[in-house]
Amino acid sequence: MLVQATVEDGHAGLLGSFTRFREQYPALTIRGTIAQQSNWDDDLAAKTFDPLHELGVRSIRVHGFYGGSGGDPTAICRTLRSLAASYPVRTHGWSISAQLPLKTWAALSEILLEDPELSQLRLIADHNACSTPADLGGADLESFLELLRSGRVHVKISALYRRSPTDIQAMRGIVQRFAQAASDALLWKSDWPHCDTTSGGDSLPPLRGPHEVATELRLLRDWLTEDQWRKMLCENPQRAFA
Repeated sequence: MLVQATVEDGHAGLLGSFTRFREQYPALTIRGTIAQQSNWDDDLAAKTFDPLHELGVRSIRVHGFYGGSGGDPTAICRTLRSLAASYPVRTHGWSISAQLPLKTWAALSEILLEDPELSQLRLIADHNACSTPADLGGADLESFLELLRSGRVHVKISALYRRSPTDIQAMRGIVQRFAQAASDALLWKSDWPHCDTTSGGDSLPPLRGPHEVATELRLLRDWLTEDQWRKMLCENPQRAFA
């Protein structure tokens, strides 16, 4: 699964990666996620999105932090309504992958489950639904777990260091709560190459390397049962991005 970074200007880089990876790894099934753009022309929708679907794109990413309004449930609801009516969602059944604060997921929980327009959306909560160890036992996390149990929402387990910078092992309880609530909802992503868009200067921290991805995977393998692990890495993504 190749994901267009929010900081990219359009999805040309994603398409280039598709071409390169298909040449290098012809036996792999490659899928993609493109970032939401404000200049999509509905009159050219088929011409725009049919080739992307044929290529392997299956999801649209909404970033509620970087230039977004993730903290405003009303604004996010408007965005989701717009996407629910969009050509790739209506015609091809693309999912919406959203990076939103846990509090926003909780605030949207009821309407996502009951609203006729939104209840048909297939949603993916990016970056562990932005939950942290401090959210364990809290009402917002419990509301999000109800979304997982509904079968309407997947959650991407990724970048544990973002949610618990000083001790990623503290995320064990969060991951296990997800898995216990709905093992069919688990997805994993490497988050490579771990872009950091934090404001406050031109100097970015060093990129995290493959060894740190391997460390997270080893922890997850220890935290999850054999069945949960297999679903997260194999069965769930095959079904979510068919």
